[in-house]
Amino acid sequence: MKVTAEQFGRIFGWSVVAVGVFFVIAFLAIAQPGGSGVIGSIQTPDGSEYVVEQRCNWSVEPYTVRFYMRNPDGEWGWCYIDHEAPRWRDVEVTFDEVADEIVVTEQGVRRASLNRGTQTFWFDNGSFIRELDAPQSKGAPAFVSP
Repeated sequence: MKVTAEQFGRIFGWSVVAVGVFFVIAFLAIAQPGGSGVIGSIQTPDGSEYVVEQRCNWSVEPYTVRFYMRNPDGEWGWCYIDHEAPRWRDVEVTFDEVADEIVVTEQGVRRASLNRGTQTFWFDNGSFIRELDAPQSKGAPAFVSP
């Protein structure tokens, strides 16, 4: 059976549409775009506050994830975790009193920690692992009343 130019054009056109739909569905399945906000937080007995916030970028880089910290009477500061993250789910922020450390886990995997004694912040965003002085910058989370 011979395919005419018209039939070939239709087949090609529908193939392009199918590939496009596949990529849109794949993006939505991976990024799962949605709202922005606080995905985990804790307040320690001394009154210090710690917040993990994600923001939906609605772009090729789906989410930005940051860790915010504030001493009882201090100003907010933050540390970078990721700017190309898929949507984080099942986030827990815990306080290890023995190590004096704030630990962030996402789906049971340790993703970040703040050593309160040395004021160093460690993170693993899947692309690289780093440890830096904390906070890296000043600024309050957008979704928590300062």
